Amino acid sequence: MSPAAIAIASALVLVPGLGATLAAYPPGRIGAVTRLALMFGLGYAVVGLAAVALVIAHALQAATFFPLLALVTAGLWAHGLRRGGARRHWVALRDEVAADRWALAAGAIVFLAIAVVRLRSSPLLNFEMFGPWRYWADGLEIADAGRVPAETLQWGSTWTPTVSKVVLNSYHAGLSYAIGRAPLPAMGALLWLASTGLAAGLWALGRELGLRRLAPLLPLLTLVVLDDELHRNLDVYTAENVGRMVAVCALVLAVRALRDRDGWAEPLLAALLFGAGFATHGVPVVALMVAMGWYAVARGLLDRAWRAILARLVVVAAAAVALTVTLLLASGGSIGFQGASGNGSYASFGRGVDPTASLLTGAVRHSPTDHGHWYVRPRAIMRDFADSATTLDHAPAWLVWLLPVAVVAVAVVVLHRFPRDLAPLGVLAAGTAATLLAVAFLFSYRYRTQIPGRFGIDREFDYVPLVLVLAALGLAEAALLRLRAVRTWIPLAMLAAVVVVPAVAVGATAGPARQGWEQNGRDSVAVLDWVDEHAPCGARILPDRVTLGTFAAATGRVSVVEGMGPYLRPRMLHTVLDLVLRAHRFFQDPAGGAAMLRRLGVDEVLVVKGVRIGSMVGTLESGVDPAAFRSVPYLRLIHSSPVLDVYAVRGTGGGSFPDPASMAGFHCEHGPVQGG
Repeated sequence: MSPAAIAIASALVLVPGLGATLAAYPPGRIGAVTRLALMFGLGYAVVGLAAVALVIAHALQAATFFPLLALVTAGLWAHGLRRGGARRHWVALRDEVAADRWALAAGAIVFLAIAVVRLRSSPLLNFEMFGPWRYWADGLEIADAGRVPAETLQWGSTWTPTVSKVVLNSYHAGLSYAIGRAPLPAMGALLWLASTGLAAGLWALGRELGLRRLAPLLPLLTLVVLDDELHRNLDVYTAENVGRMVAVCALVLAVRALRDRDGWAEPLLAALLFGAGFATHGVPVVALMVAMGWYAVARGLLDRAWRAILARLVVVAAAAVALTVTLLLASGGSIGFQGASGNGSYASFGRGVDPTASLLTGAVRHSPTDHGHWYVRPRAIMRDFADSATTLDHAPAWLVWLLPVAVVAVAVVVLHRFPRDLAPLGVLAAGTAATLLAVAFLFSYRYRTQIPGRFGIDREFDYVPLVLVLAALGLAEAALLRLRAVRTWIPLAMLAAVVVVPAVAVGATAGPARQGWEQNGRDSVAVLDWVDEHAPCGARILPDRVTLGTFAAATGRVSVVEGMGPYLRPRMLHTVLDLVLRAHRFFQDPAGGAAMLRRLGVDEVLVVKGVRIGSMVGTLESGVDPAAFRSVPYLRLIHSSPVLDVYAVRGTGGGSFPDPASMAGFHCEHGPVQGG
């Protein structure tokens, strides 16, 4: 981790974020925990949307970004301080702490423990995943072009860029002006900011949903203790981590808007965050907007104020959709979801062929729907649901069917027997889990390709443990309230046992990143350092790894098997899949690949030995024998090390290929001049 990068990235988000919370809420209007969470969520939205505004105007650069952000931040602070000075905010905070000191202290310990533990995460772990490198590379393209470029150089040729993550990409572009282009320090800082913001958001969500003493357990369980996807994803920087942070903060605002129904500012702020979150990563936004809908149902059953609740729900949803559509359409580029229109988009790949699974594995795969209408059979969906809900690898068979029944039963009991603040938790958990299960059935039945046929299972099931933990904590909180009537000290003792002790233990025992991942990271750096120092700036390389953005982001070089995931862009997928399959055959039998290398304009072939370098699992490298390349007549060995062999291609040249020097995002400072 780079302390300087973390400090700069945090200041860039939290300073405008605090100004935004001051402008939106006068002293005492929201609790300190919610204000802390919104510093992250609103701060990200301010920075990302300011950058997007300049992207839409084709005017993003350091000389415009920082003055605009400073102007917006100053305006927010000025308006906020006019609504209540620093002294009034301090008095409100002091009074809140005095009234709820033990619960706030326990939550602060959990939050700080998570923040400190996350500081010990190594950015080198990002070499285990392919996503982080593409996100940063896309941001560098926008930073260079000052807009979404008309063309992007990926997979060895030019394509129309996608804008489905335009807020995240613009945020990265702005951040690169502040901390530089180097991907590892940036990804380390971004992961720390997203993970601590997510912890604050979950803490605030628990409190707004009626948890007081046990609210700190929500981030502790979901991000530290349980082996769920939210926890595992914090090993590396992903767009979904940022999207989760923003979506959780949006749900916090939506809960307040539906519960208090005090004006229209909160519904609009929730819509702002949901919209910015969808243009960051849509998956968590979909899941948590579903949770918002079920919370509205529960509030309606409790308060009987259906008209006011429905009006605010519609405002949040409609305004969020309107903002998302505006951002995506105004930014230029392609939204990139063409394949979601139906199975006919993939018919040209051949009967039964699943091109999305084929690209993921590097070999032709067929869809299981040839033997039925389901991509994943209902019984298997239920098993996956139970595994996700319980965070077990193989949940017992009886639990597969008992779990949904138990959740619904608990929801009914909670709604009718629990304190009013906690009563919605059962309906929220049961309704959200049931809806996400229905999404999995729908996508498995409708689609015949892995992406999006497994969308519900692989992506939306990640959020089932979160809502079930919320319901379980609601049960525990209600039990604590009953115990308090008997012994006032029992809730405090239990609070210390279940919150403080695990948090301190986690902070004390959490070691550095897994040793194997650290070693892989160091080997990956060695591979990229050689490319950066020795490969000509205009070289077109062919590594035995499919990567999404590693070589572009880290070295400014063109890998002809590197680019965005084209799973939902069938026309692009045709070209990319053909390229990957041909490359796979080449690395299995290099003797007959001269014509392919000349056609692709490859200057250097990289045989990487047992190193991930941000590559997709199972593509190209499977079955590669480094010794098989030594005797190939049209390849000349120019470098050999324990982690990398590099071959220059004899007789290459000719042909017309895109010049990376003329394309946004390719910044080459080292290496010899092409042809030198």
